[in-house]
Amino acid sequence: MPSTGKKSSETQSLRDIVQQHLLEDVFQSSNDAVRKHNAPRGGSSWMVLVVDPESLRVISSSIGMYNLMEHHVSIVEHLMKKRAPFRDQAVLYFVEPNRKSLARIIEDWTPSKDKKGPLYGDAVFLYFLGRLPDELFGMIKNCKELVKRVKVLKEVNLDFLTKEAYAYHFDMKDPSMYSDLYLSNSVAVSPLQDRMISKLVTVCATLNEYPHVRFPAKNPLCTTLANHFQQKMNEFVGANSTWWYNGDGVHPNSERATMLIMDRKDDCLSPLIHEFTYEAMVNDLLPIDDDRITYDCVSAGAAKEGEEGSIKMDALLNDNDEVWVELRGKHIADVIQTLSGKIRDIVNSSSGSALNNSGKSGGKALSMNQMAKALKALPEYREIMSKLSQHMQIAHQCMDKFNEMGLLDLSDIEQTLATGKTDEERSPKLKEMLGQVVEDFRKQPDSMMRLRLLAIVIVSQRGLGSESDLQKLIQEANLSKKELATIQNLEKMGCPLVMEAPVGKISKIRDRRIASYGREGSYSSEESEYSSSRYVCVLKSIMEDAISGNLDIDEYPSVMPMPDAESMMGSASKPKMVSSVRKDTGASKWKKTSTGTTGA
Repeated sequence: MPSTGKKSSETQSLRDIVQQHLLEDVFQSSNDAVRKHNAPRGGSSWMVLVVDPESLRVISSSIGMYNLMEHHVSIVEHLMKKRAPFRDQAVLYFVEPNRKSLARIIEDWTPSKDKKGPLYGDAVFLYFLGRLPDELFGMIKNCKELVKRVKVLKEVNLDFLTKEAYAYHFDMKDPSMYSDLYLSNSVAVSPLQDRMISKLVTVCATLNEYPHVRFPAKNPLCTTLANHFQQKMNEFVGANSTWWYNGDGVHPNSERATMLIMDRKDDCLSPLIHEFTYEAMVNDLLPIDDDRITYDCVSAGAAKEGEEGSIKMDALLNDNDEVWVELRGKHIADVIQTLSGKIRDIVNSSSGSALNNSGKSGGKALSMNQMAKALKALPEYREIMSKLSQHMQIAHQCMDKFNEMGLLDLSDIEQTLATGKTDEERSPKLKEMLGQVVEDFRKQPDSMMRLRLLAIVIVSQRGLGSESDLQKLIQEANLSKKELATIQNLEKMGCPLVMEAPVGKISKIRDRRIASYGREGSYSSEESEYSSSRYVCVLKSIMEDAISGNLDIDEYPSVMPMPDAESMMGSASKPKMVSSVRKDTGASKWKKTSTGTTGA
């Protein structure tokens, strides 16, 4: 676990903290122990790293092979595969604490007729991503050949992935997850929920946070998870006397954090609406697999004069790509404008002036073929031009899909349904909007797009006016049985398919105006420069209230008593605000909201 001597987490990103924790507390400390152990005998100071699938992804999300080699890791081996012996080297097992991985480790050190001897040297280091259950610890104690070689056995509390500097996820892709969370009638904590909370405890342990835990009062799942987390976190603190946390009264310039546990039920709409920031469009519209994307790269010389030829190229879109980090949260129109400006600046530089003068584009944006030629003609800018060109081509592929799928018109329907207003501030009747929805159904060949739009209608309006209205829309959507089951399962997420009409009243669709989704403030004409991005995620206003100390304690209670109001407001007075990643200035071809003049 992170020690008291480390740099304050307030000055580091989560990714930096994890990287430092791995390199110093795991690999460097192990290598120091290996050197000390082998020095009298002149043995090797190199180590074999053995990982299971879960731990490999944790390491890969934070550090690279170069970092490992610097800390004398000679090779990385897969625990579940057959491995070659390295009897002159120490072994470092870095695994998830589960029975399958423990069984394979013990198998490595259990003598048998088929083995000539142990696979590795007599120094063994055991590191586990999270808490090692007593039952599994007992399995280790029963393997005498392993026990006598163990130099370190440690829980490192890193059972999560840091895909971005300030974001993490649990890498849980079990297809039964939603049925476990939303279809089960059991009130007890399931093994899946326990695993989720155990992973969350490792996040807090890594960040040295012992947070106040809040949750939506009307949400049974969040209530269960919040209480289970508090119990697990209390157990962790009690079992680790040397661990410290921010706000413990000992470490200066730190405050105790607040954790807000939310549920997908609290905002079912945002994942359905098409989002037009760069990162969202790449993940929504292009084939991407675990940060790796294959795109069409226009290459000079790959085509005849005046034509554009292309070849397939792979790219990794992660925090190691500075251009991606800079642009991923921007609206796609701003991304293309920014990239065009950067490329034009290079072409207009003294080195690129000859290329610029020979062209006929003047101040216009360069074509893909011109960019490819610029890349070839400016070797001193090859690295940055290659990166800019790569992102320009990916962004244009996003726009090609955007135009092909008719998303500009579709986004107008989505935004009006979500906000309750058109981009002209008009509140149309629901009958008018459903007419537009049916029209889109009839011209949309992709059933998944029809499913998505139908779900947006149901979720945003909290159900249709009547069962007959619902059936008419379902008939127009022309969905498969599996897709219909998806629509029906929205009710499990707290989204009624048919609105519950007040007693004694009949909801008439022709008289009903469309409703906005979420809390008051889910729509702001000043929030975005673009009419296609008018809707504001429900979570944003909740987070702003939490930061300012205005989040209702009855609506979002705390498992344990919160600090008094004065101290809460004192911490909230710091200049922290949740701001939109879309907000930016500059001209664009996209339709903008007509909000009048804005102040500086």
